[in-house]
Amino acid sequence: MENDEVQGAPMTKRETDSPEPSPDELLDTLEPFEPYTTDELTETFTIERSIIRRLLDKLTEEQKIRKKKPPSSPTIWIREPPVNRCNNCGREFEVKFIHSVLSSVQFCPRCGNQL
Repeated sequence: MENDEVQGAPMTKRETDSPEPSPDELLDTLEPFEPYTTDELTETFTIERSIIRRLLDKLTEEQKIRKKKPPSSPTIWIREPPVNRCNNCGREFEVKFIHSVLSSVQFCPRCGNQL
C-alpha cells in the first residue's frame, strides 16, 4: 500500500488485487469533521463500493463516524473527533477543531490540569 501525504491529508491508493483495508485503516484516512461520500472513498482505495460501504457501516456502529442521508443526495460520512481524557480528574471531552492553530488543548476544561 502506498501512502502519500499532500498538505496533511493522507491519500491511499490500492491495487485491485490488494487485500481490503481494515476499518481502522479507513478511519485513519478520514479527517475529523470533513464530509466524504462513499464514491470518493471508493476512488481513494480503488476497491469495490460494497466493501467501502461495509467498512463505513462498521465504523458507524462503533460510533467512530456518523452518516447523514440527505434526501435525493448521496450518503455523507463524517469522522467524529477523538475523545480525550484528563489523567487528573478522568473527565472525557472532545476537541472541536475550529482553527488549525487554535485546535490544540493544553488544559482540562474541568480541573485545569495541564494535559
